[in-house]
Amino acid sequence: MKSRGGLSLALCALCFVCSTMPVSAGTLEELFTAATKSNQDYAVYKLDLEIANLKKTKGEIEAKVELDRVNAQYTYVSSLADYQSLVLSFYDKVIDAVFDTAIADLDDQSVALSLENAKEDKKYADVRYQNGLISEDDFKEIGIAYDTAVRDKQLSEYTLQDAKDYMRSVTGLEWNWNLIPEIPAFEPNTTLEDWVAKDITLEEATLTKKIQNLTTAALATNTSIYDRRIQEAENVRAEVAVTNAENNAKRSYESTLSTIKNDAALLQIRKDEYALKETLYQEAQRQFDNGTISLSSKNETAIDVLTAQQNLLTAQKNYIEAVASYLSAMGETPLGL
Repeated sequence: MKSRGGLSLALCALCFVCSTMPVSAGTLEELFTAATKSNQDYAVYKLDLEIANLKKTKGEIEAKVELDRVNAQYTYVSSLADYQSLVLSFYDKVIDAVFDTAIADLDDQSVALSLENAKEDKKYADVRYQNGLISEDDFKEIGIAYDTAVRDKQLSEYTLQDAKDYMRSVTGLEWNWNLIPEIPAFEPNTTLEDWVAKDITLEEATLTKKIQNLTTAALATNTSIYDRRIQEAENVRAEVAVTNAENNAKRSYESTLSTIKNDAALLQIRKDEYALKETLYQEAQRQFDNGTISLSSKNETAIDVLTAQQNLLTAQKNYIEAVASYLSAMGETPLGL
């Protein structure tokens, strides 16, 4: 027969698991709308890009020669590259903050279950030691395991609170499970040619090559042989940079598609794993209710559920960030705004 206290602990353990079951997810748009209102970094990124665009237009209007116009374009493209990089970093920071908090929450719940088990072991050990059924060394070892579990719980609580504080500073939101964004429906359909054509590094390299060619064409006929040779070297350097940028763009295309495909496959595996662990937990709960397994055994099964959900969340985060990287490379803002 299970004691009333044991049944209470069982219900608590069930609450831990039920609290982690999937809930209605928010959208990326909702998450980033809140984050951009709370965090002014994104507004600064947009402002810097708008200023760069105005400077490009002004430079093109005031250009006296073609070289001036291309220089203005290059300055803008460099600013655009910085903008895309900063926005993607902002995106990853927000996504990391939310998912890391969720994982810390699950870890805290898992550690709580481990502590429940350690308490049960210690209580059982106290009785057995008093009756001379276990040695002093075994008794001390169980006590050390309990003390360790207590410290682990304190650490997990601190880690969770720190994650919540950081998430609040990044998004302006208080942590709750509804903040976990839905998985976006996505199918990459860009051709290699379109990918290469939109590669920002290649565009920078191509403009640099134009600048060097125009600079060479503008050399005076009496330019010294040294200055002319230096300029020829710059032309070669620019040519090589274009070739390298084009090759890198082709490799990044294959790499990005492969990453998205692998992350999508792993995400499905983690979903199946989580569903299996949930099923095993329900069976363990049934057996516990029938008195055929111990509280510790049931709690271990619950911990497996929490671990599986942590793995699932990590897979979700990686997939969402892989999609964002793809959209950023195509010149799209991945914030869902």
